[in-house]
Amino acid sequence: MNKEQLKKEQPVVYQTLSNALKRDHLAHAYLFVGPKGSPKNEMAVLLAQSLVCHHTDSDGFACQECDVCQRIQKEEAIDFKWIHGDKNRIKKKDILDLQSFFEATSVEIENRRIYFLEQFDQATPDASNSLLKFLEEPRPGIFAIISADEKSNVLPTIQSRCQWIQFRPASKQHFITMLEEMTDTESAKMLAQFGYTMEQAKEILAWPDFDLIKDSAKKYTMNWDDLSMILSMQREVFVAKSEHMQKEKIRFWLECVLYYTKENKKGIPLSKQIRIQEILIEGMDMLRRPIELALFLDKLYNQIRKVVIS
Repeated sequence: MNKEQLKKEQPVVYQTLSNALKRDHLAHAYLFVGPKGSPKNEMAVLLAQSLVCHHTDSDGFACQECDVCQRIQKEEAIDFKWIHGDKNRIKKKDILDLQSFFEATSVEIENRRIYFLEQFDQATPDASNSLLKFLEEPRPGIFAIISADEKSNVLPTIQSRCQWIQFRPASKQHFITMLEEMTDTESAKMLAQFGYTMEQAKEILAWPDFDLIKDSAKKYTMNWDDLSMILSMQREVFVAKSEHMQKEKIRFWLECVLYYTKENKKGIPLSKQIRIQEILIEGMDMLRRPIELALFLDKLYNQIRKVVIS
């Protein structure tokens, strides 16, 4: 998503940051808050680029095209660190490693350093306490960008040390229309419903096994109680130690199953549909923790089958 799209989708956020950039009245820490799917990641990257770009526009934002901007976009710039909390909960070690990195390396561009902590509302308590100490003694030239789906899950003491930027929900139809340029309508609707950002959706669509995972979820919801379907999943899709056996791919499969559960309502009583949806949502939450993935899937298959045949 480029800056013109961000300006259209998030006009208040865009104008707030534009004013700060043009006047050089920048906070040392920003807390981006908004529902899943709102372009917090895209705006974080644009802000990071704008802090170091030599070719800013009349609104104070980066050109997004120069070498510096491209290195930040690709996470290759030494002075920009992005900790991806969407894949694993941010831990104390992540914050300590970040501090050590900034202390050990020299500044590469514009005498400024930026770190982005994604989905910090899911971070561990120890990580929050470590970040608080980091924020309490801000060092010149270091800027923090923190994102959260739920502001209430971020320590009040961290909130008070950041400038809070509220994002509005992304326009689902606009999101679907953009995705339809890259994939079929059903896949676009699914990704929009799951609340992915545009960048995340592009990454998922680029998976070589995207269709395999999505199609296997659809077949699974049509054969809940069939043991051969479970065996097929174990032998052909989520095979132990295979490239498909990754948390983000299993999470996407769970989301696809949830989507098709809501779409294919025939043959299963409402009470059972609701229980299956609860199992799937609980499973997504469990994936945030360290777990043995093959055992996790076996347990999930059995839980759902028991609901269906009961």
